[in-house]
Amino acid sequence: MNSYRAAKNPCSHLAKGISPCHYRSKLVFTILVFILLVLSPIVIPLGAQETQTPAGQEEELETITFSADRMESVIAKDKEKTILIGAAVVNTKTMEIKADWVELSGKDYNNVICKGNVIVYDESKGFLLKAEALEYARDSEIGTAEKKVVLEDSKNDVLLKADWVRFDQVNSTVDARVGVHILKEDFAVRAEFALYNRENESLNLSGSPVAVSGGERVEADAMSGKTDLGSMELSGRVSGTISTKKKEGTSP
Repeated sequence: MNSYRAAKNPCSHLAKGISPCHYRSKLVFTILVFILLVLSPIVIPLGAQETQTPAGQEEELETITFSADRMESVIAKDKEKTILIGAAVVNTKTMEIKADWVELSGKDYNNVICKGNVIVYDESKGFLLKAEALEYARDSEIGTAEKKVVLEDSKNDVLLKADWVRFDQVNSTVDARVGVHILKEDFAVRAEFALYNRENESLNLSGSPVAVSGGERVEADAMSGKTDLGSMELSGRVSGTISTKKKEGTSP
């Protein structure tokens, strides 16, 4: 009989103060509290992070359209790319790119490489560029053009020519190098290196810059200012000529 009671309630024959069952219950409770204390710092930040993104919010998608006489695709893993050959046209955001040959590669076709009769046009920013070669990244909106580069800034009525040009559409800046010529109305300048800001129409010239306006011509080691000879600051060795009208009755 006693053995039956012991089997039914194994802790009944022990004193309450030292009951193993009571001890085990407290131990289990302590372990549960410890687990909650350890996990709570992990769970709370995760929950807070999820609330930062509203339910149903989706990432904005950008549509790219293209056309060409012929298309080739490479589907090798991590080397996927699409090549457009012959009268290729690519439209992305507000920009249109034309060339004889275009390669689209990278994640979401981020990288655009063009060769032959390249034309880049962005009407919203008054931007037109022509070149023989171009590399352009859609995410940063930065492009590098080479060989017979001509850039037309219609918003400022400025024409820029060079052998190498790097343009940043986000910051409206142009870095031009080698045989740089910049023209605007009655103002013209040539240099080996030029930094041009389309936003405020500022210029920084180096590499034996020469500026001409009307009857004035100046040379210096470096120049900076607006696309106007009157606002130009000259530094280094400076020289120039000024043409004046000949007064009537004076000898030659």
